[in-house]
Amino acid sequence: MRYVIVGNGPAGISAIEGIREYDPCGEIVIIAFEGKLPYNRILVPEYMVGEVEESELFIRDAAFFEKHKVEVVAGQRAIAVNIEERSITLEDNDNNRDLLKYDRLLLATGSQNVIPSWINRDIRGVFTLWDKADSLKIAAHLEHTGIKRAVIIGAGLLGLQAARAFKSYGLDVTLIEKSSRVMPAQLDEVASEMLCRAAEKLGINICPNTEVKSFRSVKNKIEAVETASAILPADIVLIAIGVKPNIDWVNNAINREQGILVNEYLETNILGIYAAGDIAQTQDPLSGESTVKAIWLNAIRQGKTAGANMAGAREKHARVFCMNSIQLFGLSLIALGNTVNRQGLAPKITNNEQILNYPSSGSYQKLVLSGGNLVGVLFVGDIRQSGILYHKLGCPLTEGYLGNFHLTSGEALMAEEILR
Repeated sequence: MRYVIVGNGPAGISAIEGIREYDPCGEIVIIAFEGKLPYNRILVPEYMVGEVEESELFIRDAAFFEKHKVEVVAGQRAIAVNIEERSITLEDNDNNRDLLKYDRLLLATGSQNVIPSWINRDIRGVFTLWDKADSLKIAAHLEHTGIKRAVIIGAGLLGLQAARAFKSYGLDVTLIEKSSRVMPAQLDEVASEMLCRAAEKLGINICPNTEVKSFRSVKNKIEAVETASAILPADIVLIAIGVKPNIDWVNNAINREQGILVNEYLETNILGIYAAGDIAQTQDPLSGESTVKAIWLNAIRQGKTAGANMAGAREKHARVFCMNSIQLFGLSLIALGNTVNRQGLAPKITNNEQILNYPSSGSYQKLVLSGGNLVGVLFVGDIRQSGILYHKLGCPLTEGYLGNFHLTSGEALMAEEILR
């Protein structure tokens, strides 16, 4: 049996482990466009400004591939899936045609940046930040003299991480967000305001409800970002308005909507072809919507399951809820499940919000329930007990043992009201 995996991120690496649990001898080929060693993309903002060394990025070493008997095709990009002949075409495919034949194929190419069509990427000083190569380009630009002012377009998690990193590097930072709040896919207005205040205390300027109109450049070098109400001087501009599944190269015969459609076994509509991670579209266990979850844990679990199924198992992929946990600007926050919908509004499901703590107490803690079931958890400041609540998502709060959820006396009174 020959297995081909396209992508060596968390889904692809976990698939190798899944395959080897059931098939110790089959051939495994992994196409690793960015290089042989997989790395943690979450750390690229820190790597960009030198807070993280290159050696700290990698999640597996070369010995991993030797141990699992994996052939790595490094530095090559897959450009086509040839369904009838069961093969993958690479950009430079002259010498390796037979190597890329497959019996089972996993598509795990992750996400790519969303870049508006009007943006001129050739202007010096305009960047995206998604992979290691991006971070190296930005690091080289920061070494130039006179780089003092950074403008970041997009106040999602990546934009906020980059803002913190740029500030630690000593730059003046302005963050532009089209929505009314930062991290609009995860935070409500209260949590967003707390995070904004923490950022502004560090000198980061945040502009919500603001849309970029154009870039101003001189001799093809960025000079400013123009909005409807202001002209913001800039020596470096970072575009961080979101990502989308990297599926443009995939054969149209493979069904897709937002991402590649898969069943509960991670199978596509084409026999022998699977998809996992950021490109796989599955059913959300809380809302029932068919959606893509671009989160690390989801990629790991789906990759492991897809690999096992490619090797002959018949495992359903585990339910994984949205989870964002981070510390930014000295403030800890965690958002679990469906705290807001994809449009950044209140959840579409009929819900009942229960506040355990208000910001005046020093922390903000909110539970979102629907039909008595816990569907969302949003904690800012004090995030203790959130891990327990993750395992209660989709279940009634009265179900199971709640004694592990240690609340303060005031919180306990509120929790008793919730449970009645």
